[in-house]
Amino acid sequence: MEEKPLVPDQKLVQKPDQKPDQKSDQKQNRTIPTILQVSRPFFTFAELSYLHGNTIPENRKLAYNQRKHQVFQFLFQIVRIMKFPLRTLSTAMSYYQRYYLFNMFEEPKDQNPDNDPIVEFEKDPYMVAYTCIFLATKHEDCIKKLKDIQTVANKLRDIDQDSRTFAKTSSAITLFEVQRKVIMSLEFKLLQVLKFDFLNGASTIPSIESLVVIFSKQLGLDYNYTLFGWLVSFDILSTPLPLVVPPHCIALAIVIITLNLKPTDIRSKYGEKSDNSDFSDILDNLDCLADFKCPEALVNEAIVYILDYYVHQMNFLILNEYMPATNLESGKEQIFKFMDLKSRFNDLKVLSEASVSTQGLLKQDNYLRKWDYTVGSKGAARFMISNKRRRFDAEYVILRPPK
Repeated sequence: MEEKPLVPDQKLVQKPDQKPDQKSDQKQNRTIPTILQVSRPFFTFAELSYLHGNTIPENRKLAYNQRKHQVFQFLFQIVRIMKFPLRTLSTAMSYYQRYYLFNMFEEPKDQNPDNDPIVEFEKDPYMVAYTCIFLATKHEDCIKKLKDIQTVANKLRDIDQDSRTFAKTSSAITLFEVQRKVIMSLEFKLLQVLKFDFLNGASTIPSIESLVVIFSKQLGLDYNYTLFGWLVSFDILSTPLPLVVPPHCIALAIVIITLNLKPTDIRSKYGEKSDNSDFSDILDNLDCLADFKCPEALVNEAIVYILDYYVHQMNFLILNEYMPATNLESGKEQIFKFMDLKSRFNDLKVLSEASVSTQGLLKQDNYLRKWDYTVGSKGAARFMISNKRRRFDAEYVILRPPK
């Protein structure tokens, strides 16, 4: 059965005209905007680049990446202090990155003190982060009162939440109350960005780090190898990869990378030191689809991205803190192991991006258009759940040339 287009065009519905002898009612005859959208749990890298081109100016891309890293550390501290499960951090970062696919990235310095503080505070990436962690706690069934999350977050940022001088002139309400209103407004926007799709919660799909542990046990890997894979999964949380590849495929990609790298020199307080075992039999007999229900092309896509990520960012990631500066066997820096493995994996078969390879094709996709948040209040917006992405079924596996 052929899958219907994910995003129908915006439709306009108008009430029938009244009879000539009746008084015309402008309110009854107005055009009512309505729209129907099907959720899209995964994107392609071409789609992400296209969306970021609309929301993040070229001169702010570096600032966006730096701020995203700061927000990741900030949210991690909230999760640690409030004892949320780690997957709450993963969900919050996914929300944060999705939000800026459809909303302009602006810094606090861009705020206009003469405008409504609620409108201006919505530009603050940290207010977006507050909203994302608040919604993530609901999604992951570890709900806390918003005021508790605000208190912890404001303390981490060293903010006086009882201040009344946050605007150009003194305010009758406190910063804490303004933050609450901003978060409520942003939450409604975030829900529309997500298309109210909450199928990927803890009750339905395990998180990446949990799947890494499960797969490692299934393949008989020891503690240190499992720890290495878990650390990689933690580093990946702040990247757009979870927006592109399903979690079980990412987890298997991490396990395959671990088996190829053989990280015997990882620093660990627990577990015996790993020997340099030969895992070639495991790798040769591993069937991604039959054993783990993972399409090989998706696993390969995750492998290529993760290796490229470590080649460029190794010195700034948590894994680097658990590895010696130089590899004991080669005497070279650890990054060379990733570079060598990447060169061996350059010919992996990955999914084609032919359906989104040009700007013209991307512009035809109504899902990628700027979202009008007023449709729901002026007319009707309907959202439907989807568990697929067109390119998973409609495109062929091809050989992508190395970067």
